[in-house]
This record gives sequence, structure tokens and C-alpha cells, in this order.
Amino acid sequence: MGAASSILIIANATSGRGRGQRTAKAVAGTLRTCGKDVEIKWTTSAGDGRRLAMQACERDADRPTCVVACGGDGTIQQVAGALAEQRERLGDDCPTMGLAPAGRCNDFARALGVPRDPQGIADVLVTGTETPVDLGRANGRYFCTVATLGVDAEVSRFVDAMRIPLRGTLAYVYGALRVLAKYRPTFVRIEGTFGVIEKAVFLASTANTASYGGAIEIAPDAVATDGLLDLCVIDHVSRVRAFVMLPRVLLGWHRSHPGVAFYRSSRLRIESDEPLELWADGERLGQTPVTIEAVKEAVRILLPAKQEAVDHTGHDRRGSEGTA
Repeated sequence: MGAASSILIIANATSGRGRGQRTAKAVAGTLRTCGKDVEIKWTTSAGDGRRLAMQACERDADRPTCVVACGGDGTIQQVAGALAEQRERLGDDCPTMGLAPAGRCNDFARALGVPRDPQGIADVLVTGTETPVDLGRANGRYFCTVATLGVDAEVSRFVDAMRIPLRGTLAYVYGALRVLAKYRPTFVRIEGTFGVIEKAVFLASTANTASYGGAIEIAPDAVATDGLLDLCVIDHVSRVRAFVMLPRVLLGWHRSHPGVAFYRSSRLRIESDEPLELWADGERLGQTPVTIEAVKEAVRILLPAKQEAVDHTGHDRRGSEGTA
């Protein structure tokens, strides 16, 4: 199946300070001029993205060929998770997914090369290539970008609770500065195909894509088409060193730091001395203990061009499981 003909847009009207509503209406209008059958359904409460996507898949005669998630990474996570579940049941009869990024961060769409402007989004939905894309899954719940625990999870919780008038990286920086002042690291045990890690950590981020938090490249080599998860572990450091390290993390320069290590695995098990929250795509996923796995080709997404399974240096990533 290629470009979509019957399209359902599931839109969060409040995402991006109303950008979700404007984007959904503009994309729908352009698609209709191209002869597409388009319907918009708006989310009004938590979990609506998932519920509406599940309902669309349960249709028989009038099931849409494409379900588009319009909003931030949280809305996209809900729709992607529902489609991944339904794909196990429906196979190729499951609708293709489309992306209309309109949130604060939009890291999943950015990683897949999907444009943000309504015309560009509509062009992809009309002429794009249907591409299999991996998702992560933590204790049975799907995520799209990076599942993190430690200081990053605390920052995510702070930003979500405060609803500060900042977006993307700026919101993350503000949250990090507030959280670092009182953050206390916790001892964790992480097991994967690379072996076992047992130590106190500043953060442990499990990445399906390279970035989160608005283009913060926590795992620069992660791609969502290789069937693997990239794990970034930063050792426990003092608050002073944490403040010094923060700019390196924001700029993606942390890979050379002696307290940073990268691992790769298709499956992880994380336990901790006390329960730690796990966050991904701006949403709380649960807490430790947690099993995290890569679900290869979990969804099929309309993308601007066929994506190859390569890292940012252009080298083939396939078959690299378990390397540190």
C-alpha cells in the first residue's frame, strides 16, 4: 500500500498552543483538494488518541487506509501504540500511520524526516512511501522516542506538571536547572545482551530514536529501523559536575565524557533499589522494575522517502546488537 486514500486525522487541538487545531484543518483542506476522503476527530481528554485509533481499526467496511496523529509526541505515542496492537490482529489490513507534528518537541517526526508545515505534511500523505518503523515497548506499553529514568524522568515530570510557557529544549533546560538542585541518584541494575550494569546513575535513557526533549540527541546513533534500542548511561556525578555536563548533553557532545557509556540491545531489564518513574514522549510510562524491548516494524508510516537502516555516519547499523 502506498499513499492513503481514506484518511482519519486524530488531532489534539490544544497541542503547541493551538497549533494542532490549525495544522489539522490546513492538512485536511489540502488533502480534500487532492480528492482524498478526510475526517477529523478531536481528542478531548487523556487517552482519547488511543481510543479513537482503536475504534478506527475496529471498523470493517469503512476502515480508513491511514490514521494520522496530529499533535505532539504524546498524541503520536497513543496513536502509534494502538496501531501497533491492531497490526498484530489485522496484519496488512491495519491502517497505515501518518504524522502531523504540532507539539512542543516533535522528536519522532523529526527523526523520520516528516516536515512540520501543513503543505509538506499533506504532500507526504499523498505521495509518501509506506515504511516499516520500530517502536519501543515498556512493560507492554509502546513508546516512540526515548524512555528515560533518573534525572531526565524527573525533568519530564516537572515540565509536565508545571505547564511552563516554554517549548522544546528551552523547557527541558529550565526543568533541568530546577530539578538538579535537589536530585538524588538511585542505584540501578540493567541487564541486556551486553551483560549487566550495576551502579548509581545520573540517568539511563533507552532510545528508539536519537533525540527527545526537542532535538536533544541523547543517543546520537539510534535509529527507528534497526530492531535495536540504544542505551545511554551517565554515571552518578555531583550537582556541580551535573551543571557543567548539561550543556554537553544538550549539544550532543557527551559521548566522549568518561562517565558516559552507550550500549545496544533488543531487550532490557531495569531494576532499582526504590521505584523510579519511566517517562517517554512526554508521558509517564510506569516505574521500575521494567522490561523494555524493541518491537521491530511495529507500525507502517508514510514517510517522504524510503528510510535506510543506517546511523548518522552512514554506516550500516543492522546486526550490531549487544555492542557497547
